[in-house]
This record gives sequence, structure tokens and C-alpha cells, in this order.
Amino acid sequence: MIESAVKEKRIAENPAVGVKIARTSSIAVDEDEIPTLEEVDLLAHHIAQQYRLTIYLMSGAGLRPSEALAFASECRRTEFIRVRWQVSAKANAGDCRTTFVPLKHRAEGEYRDIPIALFLEEEIDAHVEQWEPIPVTFQNKAGKDKQLEVFFAPRDRGKGTMPTASTFGYHFKKACKAAGLVDANGKPKYTPHSLRHFFASTALANGIPIHEVSRWLGHKSIKITADVYGHLVPGAWHRCREVMQNAMRPVPLDVESPASKEAEGYGTVA
Repeated sequence: MIESAVKEKRIAENPAVGVKIARTSSIAVDEDEIPTLEEVDLLAHHIAQQYRLTIYLMSGAGLRPSEALAFASECRRTEFIRVRWQVSAKANAGDCRTTFVPLKHRAEGEYRDIPIALFLEEEIDAHVEQWEPIPVTFQNKAGKDKQLEVFFAPRDRGKGTMPTASTFGYHFKKACKAAGLVDANGKPKYTPHSLRHFFASTALANGIPIHEVSRWLGHKSIKITADVYGHLVPGAWHRCREVMQNAMRPVPLDVESPASKEAEGYGTVA
């Protein structure tokens, strides 16, 4: 288009000549960015204990940090959780009224359901026993007041502000260092998002269909999930060979097929 404009003398020269287009790197997650179960438990042990549950909400249910921090009593259902809010990036501003906003890629009122294991139900129970949820009033986008009983609200009502994904990052880095999960330069090996990687990779490695994992993660499309985690699906190559063999030639491989017998006699002289 620009070259056409030059030829038609609408512009003197092509301003894009000589500009190098940066190569886009793969978004596939590096397996080194995924913590082990032992490392997940270390983070839960070393983080400030009022945030222990967030570690398991992210690693055991795939929540984003902002979603974990917005976890409220209404989220809990029988054998699953329902999330519909995340903490606003501006929630720690003193005059912020929209403390909670709709989920990423979702409109207000939309939600996603995620099955949870028994251990996570027990972690939720343990948290509630020590820290009772705090009612927080906020305004939705329409300006109407709503209220949530939030697990990670400031302990003193009317004092302090909601933690955001940014402020939570401080506690996470501190936990990494306390747990010895640092690189050669002393920087944390992981980020809070690494725990979502743990959830996704664990589910996929154990045969959960990728479209289900995508829905639980709240991805905009399954393509994102496939691009990020598709390479972690175990044994796809071998499974494909087995599936197609059993579907199209459901006989043991060592049984001679008619085609092979015909091939043996092909070209022989009577």
C-alpha cells in the first residue's frame, strides 16, 4: 500500500524502507517456568499465611492472581467454585469505588465454573477458620452498589485497601526468596502466573481434554491454550498411531494382512 502511494507520487518515499520487523517468539510455555509440586508447597509455606490459600487457588484451580485475591464466599459451591470478579488494578487507590471488575475477556454477569479437589476445599475451610471473610461494598460499571464477602480484604473494616495483583507480587517474590526458589542472580524463579502453568500442565498431563482446561483457565479461545500448552499434552504422536491403527485395521500388527500377501506374490513368474 505504501509502495503504491510512492508510485502514484502521493508521498515522496516509503518511510518503512529499512525497518526490520521483529520476529515474534513462540508463546509456548517453557517447562522450566513450571514449578514442581514440592515447590508449590514451599511457596504456600513461606508466603505470608493470610495469602497461603491464594497459592492453591492458582495452582489447584488455575485462577489468575487478581481472581484469587477477589475470592469471596459466593464463589464456593458444591465440589466447584464459581468466579465472576477480579480485583481491579486500581483497587489500592484510596478513592477507588470499582474495587472489583468483571473477569478478563468477560462481561459483567458472566462467570466460569471450575471443579476443585477435596484438598482445596480443606484449604478453604482452614482459611475461613482463621480469617473470617470481610464484607466489601463496591460499585459496578453501572454505578450500582454491590457487596462481596471477600477472603483477602483488609482485616480492619474501613481501613486499608484491597491488595492488587501488583501488590501481591511483592509477597510472592518474598516467598520465593524465603523458599530458596531463586536463580543464579538471586531473582525469583517463578511468578504468580507460574502457578496457572502448574494447574494447566498437571491437568493436561493426566488426560484432561484441552478444551476443558481452556474453559477453566478462562482463555478467550482454545487456540491460546493450544499455543501455550499444546506441547505438554503427553504421547500425542504415539496415541495417534494407535488410534488410527485400531480404527482402520483393528487386528494385531503381527497378523499378516491380505495386502501383504498380495505384495509377496507381485511380479512372480508362473
